[in-house]
Formats: sequence, C-alpha cells, structure tokens
Amino acid sequence: MALLVMDEEEDSKKHFNYDKIVEHQNLSKKKKKERMKKKKLLEDNFEVNVSDAWFQAMYTSHLFNLDPSDPNFKKTKAMEKILKEKAPQGDHKELLIQAVEQAQQDMEKLAQKRPIDPALSLLIKSVKNKTEQFQARKNRVK
Repeated sequence: MALLVMDEEEDSKKHFNYDKIVEHQNLSKKKKKERMKKKKLLEDNFEVNVSDAWFQAMYTSHLFNLDPSDPNFKKTKAMEKILKEKAPQGDHKELLIQAVEQAQQDMEKLAQKRPIDPALSLLIKSVKNKTEQFQARKNRVK
C-alpha cells in the first residue's frame, strides 16, 4: 500500500514546476504571440509541388500574385518555395533587353536604306538655321 501511495506523490511532483508558472505569467502578450508563431512555423510540414501544372497560373497570371507586405500573408516554407520559383524572372528581362536592342538596330538599318527627299532635307536645314539665328539673337539681348 505504501508503494502505491508513494508513486502517486512522485507523479504530482513531476507535473508541478513553479518556475515555469511564474515565467509564463510574467511574459507579455507580444512575447506569448511570438512564441506561438514560432511553434506554428516549426510544426508546418506542408509540401507544395511547384512544378505541378495546377499551379502554373500563379507564375504566369498577374491575378495570382503574392503580396508579402499584406498583413494576412503568412511566411511558411511552402510560400517561400513558391516565391523562389517565381523569382527567376531575371532571365526574361535579359531576353527582353536583347529584343529591344535588336529592334533598335533594325530601325537604324531601315533609316539608312530609305532615301531622303531633297525637299525635306532643305526644310530641315532651314529650320536649323532659323533656330541658330534665334539663339544668337537671344544671347545678344542678354
């Protein structure tokens, strides 16, 4: 009988820790929330297959953009994976820059091939001369 009573007393001692109770009461609300968030993030075991065809609209459509600055945004392992998958758009920018440069070169070639009308060239020269005369008069007045 004494052995049974002794086991119950030891169990009650194991479950009671005064230091933990005092520490828990002294924590502010913010610290409690932070601890809870950290525990939730650590327990997050959800896996996302970013190469799945169902998720391709997230990478191509502007309607499904993620906004990390939104107050409802939760930074999880799955969200980080999605953001990393969407990030390598720098390669597309390089291709776009190359396409623009190629278009500029094509425009220059077309401009060189096209003969300039003599009447148009005389008009351009007269406008340039008149603007130079106007600038010269303006500088003399000062």
